[in-house]
Amino acid sequence: MKNLSKSSTMRIDLIPDIPEVPLSERPKAQVVASQKKIILTAGAIDGGKTRSYTELFQNVYDAGIITDLHGRIRDVNRRALDYFGYTQEDLCDLDISDVVSGMDDEIIRTLYENVQCERFTLMTAVCQRADGTFFPAEIAVSQIRLSTPHLTFFIRDITTRIQQDEMLRTEHTALQNSSDAIVVINLNSVVEYANPAVARIWGLPSPADIINHNLGILFLNPSDGTAIIESLSGENFTTDGVVVAKRADGSPFRAQIRAACNRNTNGEVVGAVVSFTDLTERDRMMFSEKHLSYMTGSISRFEEIQNCFLTNLEELSSYIEKIRENAQVDEVKKLVVPASDTCEGLRNLMNEYEELLHEVKDNIAKMGEAKLSVED
Repeated sequence: MKNLSKSSTMRIDLIPDIPEVPLSERPKAQVVASQKKIILTAGAIDGGKTRSYTELFQNVYDAGIITDLHGRIRDVNRRALDYFGYTQEDLCDLDISDVVSGMDDEIIRTLYENVQCERFTLMTAVCQRADGTFFPAEIAVSQIRLSTPHLTFFIRDITTRIQQDEMLRTEHTALQNSSDAIVVINLNSVVEYANPAVARIWGLPSPADIINHNLGILFLNPSDGTAIIESLSGENFTTDGVVVAKRADGSPFRAQIRAACNRNTNGEVVGAVVSFTDLTERDRMMFSEKHLSYMTGSISRFEEIQNCFLTNLEELSSYIEKIRENAQVDEVKKLVVPASDTCEGLRNLMNEYEELLHEVKDNIAKMGEAKLSVED
């Protein structure tokens, strides 16, 4: 183990297994009817410093707990009562292990050995309130010499910090896994962040390839990058539209863009957040839909022509048959026979067309079902 210098900080992560209890807000401080003076506070410090010590200890922002070297709690401040939900009398009847999960004699001994060397000790632990709920805490440990050496634990509830960290991780994960390309640019349209979808959609090795480049490198017309940031000036805080983008291999494609002002903590506009949706698949579907619509219309028109043709063919066949039956001259009958055969051939051909038409219609129906399946 590497030796620590006197200015080093020892960090201890004391995260024991605890029941899965949601991190709740701190309970309201209980009203303490009376606060008894702890003997070590009043008697162990020079009389002239007693009041200053008490006022300082009671007004520290963090929850303060003083224990002996066995972990028995000897004094607490008001913030500790607020954090843990005990009265002062009840809290001073406990050991530090009752409020800091996982604390034991070995850890207390390690802490004391460390602070004796004038090192800083910072712990990450889970604390338990009087109502049985838990909260994560950061604990700074030091020693104080009263009549005998004691340990001081200054405890800070880091629930909000952890929740914010978890929110940031969630937001980061959402950005990283988004199907849309998301880019953050500054006021000069220079890219400061790009998520993995940018590389996937544009065919880049990595989203880092466009960092510190002008947004315009993503477009067929580079000036569109500047136009986006300019569109957010004045009263416009958001904008959307369609742009022709250019992949790494030079092929163009259409993309839906949505842009919104990016602000710093002071509310000042420092750039924009731009998201892109690749419209390639949607355009393909629209083309297929248009093609299907055209084919469906053509087939409907073909059916109309077919029905009209068959009707006229039947009428023509009927006239030819009457001529053949009423003809008195053999030469005429011989001339009518080929016409009758031609009509029969046309009828058979139209039947074949009708079967083919049914196959085409079935295929169109299947294409329509496939389209609906993709959309679902």
